[in-house]
Amino acid sequence: MLLTGLPRAGTTLACQLLNRLPDVRALDEPMDPNRLLGDAALKQGQPLEGGLPFDAGLIRAGIERFALEQRRSIIDRGVALTLHVDGRVLGARVSDARGADGLRVPMGKRGEIAIEPPASADFTLVIKHPVAFTALLPILEERFAVFAIVRNPLAVLCSWESAPFMQREGRLGLRPQIAPAIARRLEAIEDRRERQLTLLSWFFESYAAALPPERVIRYEDVIATGGAALEPIAPSAGGLEVALESRNAAAVYEREHMRELGRLLLESDGAYWLFYEPRDVRKLLSAAGLV
Repeated sequence: MLLTGLPRAGTTLACQLLNRLPDVRALDEPMDPNRLLGDAALKQGQPLEGGLPFDAGLIRAGIERFALEQRRSIIDRGVALTLHVDGRVLGARVSDARGADGLRVPMGKRGEIAIEPPASADFTLVIKHPVAFTALLPILEERFAVFAIVRNPLAVLCSWESAPFMQREGRLGLRPQIAPAIARRLEAIEDRRERQLTLLSWFFESYAAALPPERVIRYEDVIATGGAALEPIAPSAGGLEVALESRNAAAVYEREHMRELGRLLLESDGAYWLFYEPRDVRKLLSAAGLV
């Protein structure tokens, strides 16, 4: 299965929780999307599938080949390739501590780590990539079961604002050819905050267009149920009862930024309102002591 979602929406936390299950192993952004797509680039004049300038069949085959390689590695060698923090797939892979630039410090690195053998060779492998798999949703759904994690749009924007990732600048963080339409839209917008809102809306719009409602899981439900809300991905997740705490109003989010981002959201019209309501943003502002 493939897992996508908004960057900073709890997708890595979902992987961490899924790895608790005896019949699931979840890898955090193990692939290099640019390398995958480089091998699938179409020559000029060839037909497009899904509006992408890549051979969709080669992309799907590349993901499947990688998945099979990782399954064999887990079973035969007890290791897998993934982003990790000190050898663990960990939801908290961005420190609350801030660097010299005033932004939170990323801690994850990609490499092979030891993976506890699953209970059976017939286990579920979950591969997670937020941005790349969102951009490729139109062609991935034909072959894979894809799920997405979403989160209160204000919390997402606050997290983007606090960490040194491309989404802070309202950018995809991938080659523009992977998602040419949204890349062109973002390039035409000068204001950074307006780019952020446009990018945020694009993520939500992509899930609304490509995924049935049961394939979209809210971060807030994952927290409230101790992980059991991940049951659509793996039935055994329904038994999870992990003590979890919401980070939506975390103290690490600068309150004046939060107030301003909340105002901009409530004055905007984006696809995030297909999954959340303005009152969800107002409740979060209230929880942060801002109203």
